[in-house]
Amino acid sequence: MKTPHAWFSLSSVLVLSLLAAPAARAQRALVQQFAASTVLLTTGDTLHGPLTLHADRDLLLLTMPDQTVRTVAAVAVRFFAVQGEQTTRSQQYYDYYDFYDARRGYYGGSPRWLNPPPPRPERPDTALVRVFRSLRWNRGNDYSDFRMPAFFEQLSRGPVLLLRRESLVERPINAPSSYYAGGYGYGLPRGTMGYYTELRPAFFLGTPEGEVVELRNPKKDLLAYFQPEARQLEQYAKEHKLNFSDARELAYLINYANSLRYPAP
Repeated sequence: MKTPHAWFSLSSVLVLSLLAAPAARAQRALVQQFAASTVLLTTGDTLHGPLTLHADRDLLLLTMPDQTVRTVAAVAVRFFAVQGEQTTRSQQYYDYYDFYDARRGYYGGSPRWLNPPPPRPERPDTALVRVFRSLRWNRGNDYSDFRMPAFFEQLSRGPVLLLRRESLVERPINAPSSYYAGGYGYGLPRGTMGYYTELRPAFFLGTPEGEVVELRNPKKDLLAYFQPEARQLEQYAKEHKLNFSDARELAYLINYANSLRYPAP
């Protein structure tokens, strides 16, 4: 016969396992495939072929002409250019838990609040050439001098570059407490129906000195870096209705800031 202590331990393990399930799904790798690429290595050699980018590991898988696959780490790469992204982001990164899917039919169409938010109709531009650079980075640890090569997508001209890294994050789908009280949310945080996954960008500046500066608050940090030009930069953003959080518009702002700090001769 099990002791009360043993029963308590067993139930604790079950509860912790259920609560840990959503957190386990939160770790999801971003993998992007491209039909064509040109990769310039630190040795000076150039490689070509279909490419798979493992963004979280800063790793490239390159299909060679003989159909073998070559693995290339960021430490061996100067930069690479890709074209022909082969995935539709809104379809690839949208999901929710099985328990939710199994109960949708019970409601005969489901109330509006039960449906997860629709994915944005975003398709990759297969004609767009995207350029990535390998730069040494402290992985966001401002107190460390240890820097390892990592891949950053270049979004603007120089000398100061706008850089981007993308990752996948899970967002909760919340339900009213009245639905949760019915018992259908068992094993998830209170009021959470499930999760959907979205692409999250992080922006950086690549300085002429080779440093990587993270824009945790894009507007505040950009104006701080371009402090002598901050007033003109803010006025330019206001006149042209440019958003400091949008990748394309942020690139316009950085190109303008470069023109102020480094005017053409």
